[in-house]
Amino acid sequence: MQQVVLHIGAPKAASTSIQSFLRQNAGRLRDQGLCPLDKFLAPIEPGGLARMGPHMRSEEILVGAGSAAEKTAGLSDLYCSALDRATRVSGCDRVVFSAENLARLNAERDIVIAAFQEVARHFDLRVVFYVRRPDLWLESCWKQWTLKVSKASPAQWALDCAKQGLPDFLGEARAWSAGLGQGRLVVRALDPAALWGGAVLEDFAGLLGATGLDRNLAYENRMLHPALLRFFHRHADLLFQGPHDVRLSKWAETMGLFAKPGQRLLSAAVRHRILALLSEGSRTLLTEFCPNEATALLASWCPSGTATVVPGDLEASEAAPGLAALERLAAKGLAQALRLQDRLAKR
Repeated sequence: MQQVVLHIGAPKAASTSIQSFLRQNAGRLRDQGLCPLDKFLAPIEPGGLARMGPHMRSEEILVGAGSAAEKTAGLSDLYCSALDRATRVSGCDRVVFSAENLARLNAERDIVIAAFQEVARHFDLRVVFYVRRPDLWLESCWKQWTLKVSKASPAQWALDCAKQGLPDFLGEARAWSAGLGQGRLVVRALDPAALWGGAVLEDFAGLLGATGLDRNLAYENRMLHPALLRFFHRHADLLFQGPHDVRLSKWAETMGLFAKPGQRLLSAAVRHRILALLSEGSRTLLTEFCPNEATALLASWCPSGTATVVPGDLEASEAAPGLAALERLAAKGLAQALRLQDRLAKR
């Protein structure tokens, strides 16, 4: 029975780095009998330009018409046929697939898990789930998606999520464990004090049983400068076409407009409050699914004491006094440049 390693996310938990890692090392992995797949469930050719990211065909099935049973059957048929084809085409006896949108963190996960229950009847399936310290995860979500569609400040939005119990990494891990058996699930906790940066890729390579891989990535999803992110947020109505519009972010990355080491969007007090709100679930997650790392991580994920969040932390940023009109003109100029770029790209 062929082995399949399925990396389900979570989104904003090193998924981009892991996918770039797989693409960059496709040849080395194939030499070791392991076939990585791209976002279309096709084998990545060594030296090719494979497209990575969320598996959009899954999204089409999940949001399309049909009952839960029909969607489950559609997904399981899609995965089984693609995995079988990959092993035949590549000649490898192991397959690895990474798609961060398979960790749903919502009601649709029952359909996804049911589909992979069927996959597990045909393949030796192992699921890898990376989670991230909640304050860092929420901050990353805000700068990636939320700033483009919400008026709330990063602190206010993150605290509102935490009050609703989000992110619910524990619920996701328990759902996959119940559906497939805990023996098939590996949960890893990302934290600057333990598993972070290049160590994540080394850890993932270890889970694959692969050696001699290149961990020097050409692209990493680094955080842009907080002042620039707040500028984007103030003028999101001009600059973005939706939460997944990355044109401006890509431009800023090419200009090197990144945050300095240690720069964050959320204050220490806001972070403490987020972690306190989610501490019960975090503690259970670590002790149930990451017992070997729990002792080292509990102090970071479940801090003691209290912290006072000042009103200024919760307010949306404003332009510097006297510069609001000038800043708006600059945003309009950027928006016009983006439209021109789109027209040139279509020629």
